[in-house]
Amino acid sequence: MNLLQTAVLTLSVLSSNIAMANSDNGKQLFNKHCASCHGLSGGMDMSKRLAPPMAGVRRHYIGTYPDEFTFVNAITDWVASPDKNKTQMRGAIRRFGLMPKISVSSADIEKIATYIFEGKIEAPAGFAEHERKMHGKH
Repeated sequence: MNLLQTAVLTLSVLSSNIAMANSDNGKQLFNKHCASCHGLSGGMDMSKRLAPPMAGVRRHYIGTYPDEFTFVNAITDWVASPDKNKTQMRGAIRRFGLMPKISVSSADIEKIATYIFEGKIEAPAGFAEHERKMHGKH
């Protein structure tokens, strides 16, 4: 292996490790700042939830923002300044009200949004059934 190949391989490994660390950090930040409202508690019984499950938020946003860059920007913009006129989830606002502005740095919001985009978040019990019933997913 020549020097250039070694350098490219090294950068690839480092980049992969950084992405994995950011994903792990995004999960930790999600659990710290988001899971109390958007996590698994309450399952799909909306009367027991404070906000829609993040799996549902992801489903709504990924349809409009299918690539990572626009998805992360949309989520970051939303969290920085929740506004009913720019939501992808009008029904959630009718049910739960507008999300309050939370104090999280833009860098941390980007890490959380990247974690959500990757689709590694857990869905509450009954989510798949809800998707089929409400949104026609099979």
